[in-house]
Amino acid sequence: MKQIFDGKIYEVLPKSDGIIFPYQKAVIDDGDVVWYKMLSFENSTMSDVSEMVFWNIKFGGNYSAALKLSQNFVCLKSIILPNGRLFLCDENGQVYIIDSDGLINIAGELKYRDELPTSIALYKNSIWASFADTNVLIRFNINTLRVELRIGGKSSPFNKPKNIFVENNFAYVCNFGSNNIVKVDLDNYSVDEVYTFEEGVHSYVKSGKYEFALLDSGLYLL
Repeated sequence: MKQIFDGKIYEVLPKSDGIIFPYQKAVIDDGDVVWYKMLSFENSTMSDVSEMVFWNIKFGGNYSAALKLSQNFVCLKSIILPNGRLFLCDENGQVYIIDSDGLINIAGELKYRDELPTSIALYKNSIWASFADTNVLIRFNINTLRVELRIGGKSSPFNKPKNIFVENNFAYVCNFGSNNIVKVDLDNYSVDEVYTFEEGVHSYVKSGKYEFALLDSGLYLL
């Protein structure tokens, strides 16, 4: 495990040939100055990039419509859907679906027992969301936002789940409360632990053959 950045990072997004993340450049008058870094696998360099580069990775071609919904676009949860559509969940749990032509539709709310999701991901045309206080993963119907399935609860493999990353049929869930990452098979719902750390884990992503984890102390290449 190798640390590659030790500053404050807000989220980590994978791209085809690396990762990109917003980070705290400075604090002025109690407000964060946010800049963006990109790690490129091609030349193994990390460099600052523009907001627009970040917007394109996070929101795709509909970034201008997404930015109209929230001034705090870093905290706006997003999934780029097939056919140029965009699924967004704001800080209040309100869900928006943006069509390929930029038309914004209000779809409803993404909540579980009045709790807001900590992370969202797409698998087989369903939305999966993690909820830290109830220690569950919930599968929602993407059209109606109704609950279809729950994993976890009182007896749960999750402990303050903070982030979900889906690859193939597996969801990698970061348990902030137990400092580990578990892998959930989204076809048979089996759960296996894959990583354990000595500090809180905030998020996990894969890009190609490389794996990254954002811990309390910074961003690491696993």
